[in-house]
Amino acid sequence: MRPQTFAVVGGGPAGLFLARLLKLRAPRSSVTVHERNAPDATFGFGVVFSDRTMAAFERADPQTCRRLREASVHWTDMELRHQARRIRYGGYGFTAISRRTLLRILQEQAAAVGAELRFHHEVPLADSLSDADVIAVADGANSATRRAYADDFGTTVDASGPQYIWFGTPARFDQVTFPFVETRFGPFAAHAYPYENGTSTFIVETDTATWRAAGMDVSTGEAQAPGVSDTHSKKLLEEIFKEHLDGHPLLVNNSKWARFRVVRNRTWSHRNMVLLGDTAHTAHFSVGSGTKMAMEDAIALAEALDTEETATGAFRAYETERRPAVLRTQDWAAPSMRWWATFAQRMHREPEQFGFHFLTRTGAISYAGLKRRHAARIDEVESWFARQAAPDGLPLPEGPRSAVSLPLALGGTVLANRVATVAAPDTGEAQRRDVESSARAGSGLVVVDWSATGPRRPSDDGLADWRTTVDRVREHGTEPMVRLRVGDGEGAEFARAVGIRLIERVVPAAAVGTAAGTTASSDALAGDTTLVGVACPPVSAWTAEGEDFLRWCSDLASTGVDGVHLMPTGAEATSEGWGRALEYADRIREWSRLAVLLDTPDGWVWSAPDSHRGEAWATRLHTALLSGRLDIVVARPLARL
Repeated sequence: MRPQTFAVVGGGPAGLFLARLLKLRAPRSSVTVHERNAPDATFGFGVVFSDRTMAAFERADPQTCRRLREASVHWTDMELRHQARRIRYGGYGFTAISRRTLLRILQEQAAAVGAELRFHHEVPLADSLSDADVIAVADGANSATRRAYADDFGTTVDASGPQYIWFGTPARFDQVTFPFVETRFGPFAAHAYPYENGTSTFIVETDTATWRAAGMDVSTGEAQAPGVSDTHSKKLLEEIFKEHLDGHPLLVNNSKWARFRVVRNRTWSHRNMVLLGDTAHTAHFSVGSGTKMAMEDAIALAEALDTEETATGAFRAYETERRPAVLRTQDWAAPSMRWWATFAQRMHREPEQFGFHFLTRTGAISYAGLKRRHAARIDEVESWFARQAAPDGLPLPEGPRSAVSLPLALGGTVLANRVATVAAPDTGEAQRRDVESSARAGSGLVVVDWSATGPRRPSDDGLADWRTTVDRVREHGTEPMVRLRVGDGEGAEFARAVGIRLIERVVPAAAVGTAAGTTASSDALAGDTTLVGVACPPVSAWTAEGEDFLRWCSDLASTGVDGVHLMPTGAEATSEGWGRALEYADRIREWSRLAVLLDTPDGWVWSAPDSHRGEAWATRLHTALLSGRLDIVVARPLARL
């Protein structure tokens, strides 16, 4: 790297590590770090790095990495505490260090190679340092420079994350620990982990309703001044988590409730300015440390500035290198953050399933990966699920079984397995053949679609033929269900006449959310098990429109409906978007406690009723069912291809 002038705005881990790496690569370059606070001023407690991140530090700067390891604590397990159970999951590698110690080491390491550190030196906007060849902007998620050039960087900030508050504690935790506690206000949960001898980080999260019920909205408003902590919340949370803290206090350091803010930028550079760390991107702390990503940014930016001939080329190379990893982390963080925002709805789950739902919240680790890491825990939840699925008095065969192959009680009907097939939308002989083909292929439920042309029924001449078809279907252990439009009473009467007990009412998109939609089962015959089929709105399940949809689905439960058939559309109907549709299914199931059928994307076929060792998508279905995100999957049997 040729000698240049580098200005770094922000003396956090990203800026300090970058300053050292630049001086190591270009000793004759001028590197100045501008930090508005004192050297020992920092908020927060411990910082966590994965083993993979520590290996990256080792490759980039062995000396600094050695000092960090010497000042850190390391563990390999995590523990989930729920309903008096403590479930431990091993096979992870984490290193944690005091944020204050981390900053001290990085300050000393940067100064040792000749970087100039200017504390108590606030830079209102980075362009005041325009004489520098490169200005690295690393002053955090609230960066003034990034806000001033928001249009140029394409900045978006989403502050709709869950409520959280950051403490320390002298309570002993040997690994990262997640206690979940029910209170008279509502549920609270914590992330606790050791970061130095005798001290641990203790982050608490809850939903807004619980936060308000506990008076924390008031105490938060009273603790807004810089450096002031929320003492009301501190005392109350010490009591709530007394068992898990072993009576130890919580330690404060500007500790007050906040909402996590997700920062994204269309581009990370403008003119001679380049963003890194929280200034460029944030990801919820439940999937890793922002400090981790910031220091990895510093490594990539220093490498790019060393190998590229121009700053513009270096910025482009840096972003090309880092953006995929950052986006991957943010993609994992988004569902994880939503999980923490909605965990209250899952507190009723048994610990085995609650823990499995937690492990699978991001999709970052495959079923096979979980099985390798937690074989005993996965066997435990699979055995529990099989026991819950077994009809009274009917023992299940021994040995591992796919969740897809297990029976399900739907209303008053027991299905042999959890895969449904939709027959061709016709009423004649071709449809009857397709229905029987689905039964022979092993579907537990086959949907007979009579909804295409509105209120009507097959001709009386077909009555005997359909009775024969229904009998043949049941001989294969398959249950038929007829799909009708709302208001089609004739079709319901015909279905009953031929022996079909399950009815699905398809609600037109325009009626979703209306009174007509919520009374979809009012014209069902007495004794019918009724489901409502709805198209999945093309919005995320956590937006205002999505919340309205969830409330509407919950209202269906009061009308006598037994389940919801969710039919993804648009992007949610693809393999890439199916995860979003699965989130809808999960939340509908939690809000309404109704059974949920979910269509799988085109091309997904069901071929392994007694094994979950097949294609990758088959294990995704197994995982979704096992975790309780849905009850039935709608797919095509392999035998019909």
